[in-house]
Amino acid sequence: MPGTRLTENDRHEIAAGLREGLGYAEIARRLGRPTSTVSREVSRNGGPGGYRAGRAHAAAGRRARRAGSAPPAVRPAALGAHGRDPRRCAGTSRSSPR
Repeated sequence: MPGTRLTENDRHEIAAGLREGLGYAEIARRLGRPTSTVSREVSRNGGPGGYRAGRAHAAAGRRARRAGSAPPAVRPAALGAHGRDPRRCAGTSRSSPR
């Protein structure tokens, strides 16, 4: 499953591997993930002695949600009538020949 986010089940597998005393490389092999993914996951969430799958999954969900919203692409004052950017609409008038 490389290239996708860790699932809650993946996190439980990581926790079980740590309890068994396995190294990051062995845990990663069992999950089919890069070793660096397991290493980062554990270091972000309490380290080898403090890693808890449920807490790690909740924290990942919070980190995935971005605060705030993106600024508008065009300032509202720059928009013409009907909320359209006149620069983008130039030459698209219905009265012009097609």
